[in-house]
Amino acid sequence: MRILQVGPIPPEIGGKTVGGVATHVWDLSRHLAKRGHEVAILADNFLGSIEMPAIKEGVKIYGFSKALVLKHLPSVLLNTITIYKLKKHFGDLIGITGVITNFFYYKYVLHHFNPDVIHVHHLESRFPFAHFASKGMIPIITTVHSLHSVKFSPPAQSQRHRKLIIDNLKLSRNLVFVSKFVESEFKQYIGEFKGNSWIVHNPIDTTKFYPINKEAARIKLNLSLDVPIILFVGSLSKRKGEFTLLEAAKMFKEKEINLKVIIIGDGPELNSVKHYIIKNKLNNIVTILKSASHSELLLYYNAADLFVMPSFSEAFALAYIEAMLCGVPAIGTEGVANESIPSENYGFLVPPRDAKSLAEVIKRGLDRRWDKVKIIKYARSFSWNKRIEKFEEIYGELLKGVNYD
Repeated sequence: MRILQVGPIPPEIGGKTVGGVATHVWDLSRHLAKRGHEVAILADNFLGSIEMPAIKEGVKIYGFSKALVLKHLPSVLLNTITIYKLKKHFGDLIGITGVITNFFYYKYVLHHFNPDVIHVHHLESRFPFAHFASKGMIPIITTVHSLHSVKFSPPAQSQRHRKLIIDNLKLSRNLVFVSKFVESEFKQYIGEFKGNSWIVHNPIDTTKFYPINKEAARIKLNLSLDVPIILFVGSLSKRKGEFTLLEAAKMFKEKEINLKVIIIGDGPELNSVKHYIIKNKLNNIVTILKSASHSELLLYYNAADLFVMPSFSEAFALAYIEAMLCGVPAIGTEGVANESIPSENYGFLVPPRDAKSLAEVIKRGLDRRWDKVKIIKYARSFSWNKRIEKFEEIYGELLKGVNYD
């Protein structure tokens, strides 16, 4: 099967931006290639010679090339109607130059790679180009990773994104939701989808996270062997619930309960988090690291007693699973983390934005004796090796024409 993935790639592969979607696109592509499929990525965050795609682990990666676009500009007149439809479709979200350059970028890759199936990641700006460039002649599946562009953008921008998604649904027939939570949010913010849909939780590379001795991990990180450690890993944006965790830490300080909170992450709320820590004199309790290498992150997961991310909006947060792969129970929020933490065998769920409940559950988690073997076994069920077949099944259904876009 010839499969074209449309989305970003992570920095270690050459991408210019970071994020969970980029990691997912790359992992999906390389695992499909390992299973014998011909796979390419139309990577819009990768600059390079599109006429000579990079090849890594058997995957072709097409980067954006201004030279190629300029080469095709004389053919604009031959595609005037399609370009007009695309510009009208996007409205003021993308200018005419952006519409023209992206259209020919997609058109070239489709012609050069000639895919059997197109898998687009995010329903906003990538889908229309894939649809119009393929002239609706190639089956397309689109993964809805989140509704963040609608939920967390300024009102005017949010409305424009919502309208674009609704207009895209008039052309789209096949969607993958990364969780039931995202599917429910989609119904709430966009409306009922009448096409074909699947829920496929994001798999994880289980070889990257594994249990090591807690004391050994703490010694390497120069952390106390006696103080309980609470770990948070995630971007510092308000939706992640970091301030709820800080409020809980403040409660522990007031009760003179000895513990350590380690926050690993960067983002728009970094300065506000630092200010909160200083204002509430939490310096001795809370430590912030803007980033950590993979080897360091593995140590921090294993050094922790609990992983806590009281987020009130997640697609399908793999950080919970990463912690569990190291045998560490996780604490998330009700309605958000239910699919990651399905029972109290693996952690706890608390109401969102409820610092008091979070503090109580952290105390319960620290006092409880956990079955680490059971936690690890559960987390390993999310491995790519066990879940890649679901994507192949979906592509197969598309090729049968049952769910043709």
